[in-house]
Amino acid sequence: PTCTMCAAPSPRNREALGRMGTPRADLFTLRDEAGGGDAGGSREQDLMSVVAEILRALETSSYRPLPITDVGQVLSMRAHMILLQHAIGLLGVIDMHPRFFVVKDVGGCKLVSAAGVPWLGPPPDAPAVEATPSQRREAASASITQGLLRGKALDMMNELAEVPATQDALQEIAILLLAAPDRTLLISSLGSAFTTATKELLRQVKLRVAQLLKAFPSDFQLVGSGPATAVRYVHTELKDRFFPRPSNAEVNQGRYCRLLKLSADATERFGGQARSISVREAQTNNVSVLFIDCRTVEEMSVSVVPGSVPAAQLTEADMASPRLVVAYCCIGLQSAAWCQAQADGLWGYKVRFLAGGLASWMHHRGELVKPATKQRVQEVHCWVRELAQFFPSDGSGGAVRWSSSRQTAPHGMLQHATDLRLARLSKLAWEVRLRFWPDVFCIEAPELLSRIRAGAMHRHLLVDCRTEEERGVSTIDAPGCVIVPGKDVEARAEEYFRGFDVVITFCTVGGRSGIYNNQLFNQIAGSSPLGGDPGHLRRRMLNVAGGIAAWLHHGGGLVDPSGQATRCVHPWVRAFMDLFPIEGLELVVDEAQPVPQDAVSLIAVKAACGERDADVGV
Repeated sequence: PTCTMCAAPSPRNREALGRMGTPRADLFTLRDEAGGGDAGGSREQDLMSVVAEILRALETSSYRPLPITDVGQVLSMRAHMILLQHAIGLLGVIDMHPRFFVVKDVGGCKLVSAAGVPWLGPPPDAPAVEATPSQRREAASASITQGLLRGKALDMMNELAEVPATQDALQEIAILLLAAPDRTLLISSLGSAFTTATKELLRQVKLRVAQLLKAFPSDFQLVGSGPATAVRYVHTELKDRFFPRPSNAEVNQGRYCRLLKLSADATERFGGQARSISVREAQTNNVSVLFIDCRTVEEMSVSVVPGSVPAAQLTEADMASPRLVVAYCCIGLQSAAWCQAQADGLWGYKVRFLAGGLASWMHHRGELVKPATKQRVQEVHCWVRELAQFFPSDGSGGAVRWSSSRQTAPHGMLQHATDLRLARLSKLAWEVRLRFWPDVFCIEAPELLSRIRAGAMHRHLLVDCRTEEERGVSTIDAPGCVIVPGKDVEARAEEYFRGFDVVITFCTVGGRSGIYNNQLFNQIAGSSPLGGDPGHLRRRMLNVAGGIAAWLHHGGGLVDPSGQATRCVHPWVRAFMDLFPIEGLELVVDEAQPVPQDAVSLIAVKAACGERDADVGV
């Protein structure tokens, strides 16, 4: 038996240690090697005395492994003083002496045993194996598809589209349709041709084929109903990836985010004199609230917040009784100006303006009534036409009416927000250039505009690098200039470069056209005799920094495909709608269209520049 008070092992244990082949059978001599006495010898001597105490504790436990914490509790005060003096932990001492100790993880706890002694404790944990990327994707996919209730998959189609099995199923359907006449088949005939994996996916997510394909209207068109429903594949080639159509809730979420950004920009100039309150706070506030309508008579004739008082009819008695006074208008601009005027008054401490105005109120399903009849309505006047895009769409809000007269928006009231948009656009344009095409030469929109107005565009070619859908809405108004689509120049690059001295590319914000410019340069420099001096070729190829958005900010005009002046422009994707001037434009875009693949990286740059929205499609 072992004497628990003895510093040396008993003869029996000393003999057993010798038979087990411990590195040092006479472990009890460590105390002599350490020199004994108080702490204060050499570092090695001091630590060896701690090692001796640890081994003594293990011997006391009959060499059963001990938790590190238990070992620390049985160490002497002298040992603790040594650890403190040399600034080292107990585990550090054990790790420094692997010839004496073995440490293993068991159930998240570190156990220490003497080296050379059979492991007498519980089996150690198996080493953690890091999952491969494919295993992580499979685990994430399983967490999405398993346990879905019937119909819930339609509400999380974005997440479902990220599952590889979903993309595989859609590609399988596309392959079947490409092989069919006119790329069309009956829905009922598709099911029998599916692989087991596709059938299993549909079973897991509890969707019918028609329900799945309706979520991808830009790729699959369904005609008819019931058993006679036919599906047609829109494209002539197989796509690498399919993107679902955003739901109405996602579209409205994007509109709400842009609204709050616009409201913050437009009211920034009022500083701390006008304090805001959110719709949620105003609706859930337990104190008495008085709503003040700061809009025009024309706007108020359409609808008002129940119980609100027009600002023009407000009296001192109205202001005295409520604990909180909330002013509102269309997006918060007029009401913020009213709050600023009241800031130094008697009741300024309780005056707030509604952030986002009535547009935000409708996004939160706030109640509106007709002033004349007091009946509930879902209709609102949006002050000016350009602000209609910030109200919820028909699926979530109500009808939006705007004035036929431009005089309802005082000149310059939205200019501050437009200036902030231009600053963000300039920052984005510079960041895109640095990231994607730093070698491309740029021309600023004001310089291009002045050249066109001065008639100094002789032998200059303008290349519109946008999609056919965007060009079908409008392009820049450049009298006397030749404007051609990017795909035409690609096919006849050498011919165009012989006929023009300068080639200027442009798109929505300058990202795609810069990439196109760089690719065209490589094509000419690498295969054409026109390549010559690369530096000279570079100077012949310019890209418009900020694209059409910058062009419009600096007063450039637009023309439709027939050459007629227009105020309509296609912003390409929802994410770039808040980079255009607010007034004087009509943005033409299907907000429910999926985000194009080539836009994702540019949207990510916009987010990195501090322009983060609710999602990549916003």
